[in-house]
Amino acid sequence: MARVKKHSAARMSPSNPLDLLVEKTKGKKNTAKKTNGGKLKTTGGTATHCPLGIPGPVSTSVELSPAGAPALPQSSQDSVLPAVVLPKKVRTGRPSSVQPGDLWCSLCGNGHASSVTCSKCGRSNCPGCIPELAGMEKEELDSCTYECPTCCGRRNIFYGLWKGDAPVFPQGMTIADTAKGDHGVRYKSSSVIVLEFIMASVAGKGTPALALHVQLQGFFSQNPQDLKYRCVPFDVDPSNLEPHREKVARVVNLLNRENFDQAILIVHTHSDKERGDLMYCGDGNTTSQSTGISDFFEKVIGPDLREYFQSRKYSMMVLAACGSVVRIPAAREELREVANSFKFADTFAFSEANLDPYRITPFITEFVMNVLVTGRPSKDTVPAALSLSSTLHYTGVVHLQWTETGVEMERFERVHPTARPNGGRFPLQCKICHAYRPWVVPKATKKRYNIKQVFKCGTKKCSGFLVVRRLKGYRPLPDCLDKIFAALISPP
Repeated sequence: MARVKKHSAARMSPSNPLDLLVEKTKGKKNTAKKTNGGKLKTTGGTATHCPLGIPGPVSTSVELSPAGAPALPQSSQDSVLPAVVLPKKVRTGRPSSVQPGDLWCSLCGNGHASSVTCSKCGRSNCPGCIPELAGMEKEELDSCTYECPTCCGRRNIFYGLWKGDAPVFPQGMTIADTAKGDHGVRYKSSSVIVLEFIMASVAGKGTPALALHVQLQGFFSQNPQDLKYRCVPFDVDPSNLEPHREKVARVVNLLNRENFDQAILIVHTHSDKERGDLMYCGDGNTTSQSTGISDFFEKVIGPDLREYFQSRKYSMMVLAACGSVVRIPAAREELREVANSFKFADTFAFSEANLDPYRITPFITEFVMNVLVTGRPSKDTVPAALSLSSTLHYTGVVHLQWTETGVEMERFERVHPTARPNGGRFPLQCKICHAYRPWVVPKATKKRYNIKQVFKCGTKKCSGFLVVRRLKGYRPLPDCLDKIFAALISPP
């Protein structure tokens, strides 16, 4: 993916780059939403800033921001990140090599006691996919070396088994038509721990961590002891951290005994819309208290877990919180510092002002399946997982990747000339005539990317219209007519 030079800042609202050229509505609403069960479902709001370890106020009355309101004035936003455009259909990269002796067959995805292992890459293939293997004795197989179809390469005769420099089957071996994955896929069997830290007031069934654990179980049916899920609900008293520290210490002792190779941390909480702080107690509204991202990870997650994640072969973190954690520059830099301190290979956060954490599940699952199960490079997997996730088109995704030289940051936003022009969303209603979805799409709009556009209200005798501003600092690739995602890359 091409890198681009730093450009001037783009004047873009953190939540929506569309300007509605009509009278602004007045009044403020509570950020809580009504669910089908009648219970208020909070989307986060403004919390009292209270660093952990320092007693906070007993009660606080805070006026909440209106739902979907920008978290920052335009002068403090993060749109200085230049961008490129990625293709609609993105191919994932070729998997990297791992420890030899895969448990699962790379062609059918099933396990078999008589599988043979490739001497070059460690992929395994079973007799069900290579019929000639079924008629051979173990001693005969042990005297040969095996080259899997991936190492054989495309357009080459697949000989498979070799004795010295001569193939055992000069006419070539047969590959059954049972392959389920792309060319080069492999199924890794390294042990995985899914660890969820979730705010007690939002804990419930169907969280992204639980859904991910259920999805992974199918790949660990023969070795279920290598896949575990642990949940740590938290409602921390800022003046007394000992109960929470004892809870985390018990989790750390359990993890150290089981010694997992790969670790996934999913932090599920609310964020303050004005500062990007993370909430550690309360209900997400007026009773909540928050602290900076660095302080949150130091006190709520803790230094023992930081050492644990640093020592894993692979670790990743998902921050399921509202978009102020990446929209506000100071909070985003704190997140970068945390990713660097914990040495998370991959870290994900989301830019939607009022994030629905349950809608990020398909994207997280797709990414983990590609990286942890089939062994693909995470750098190439992110665009593919985005293009395959139908529920994630309403929010941007920020990806932080740890390297020896520092943490690289990318931001992906949904871009569509009519559905999300220049990354923005159409208001559902005209504020002048109150018509529902009235906007008329101009001719040839489908071929317009990153240019100023005007959408008029289609209601008779209504003068309402929208102006979609051009996003300065964004440079698409030359052939961008069939592209839907823009990657915003941070300057060096």
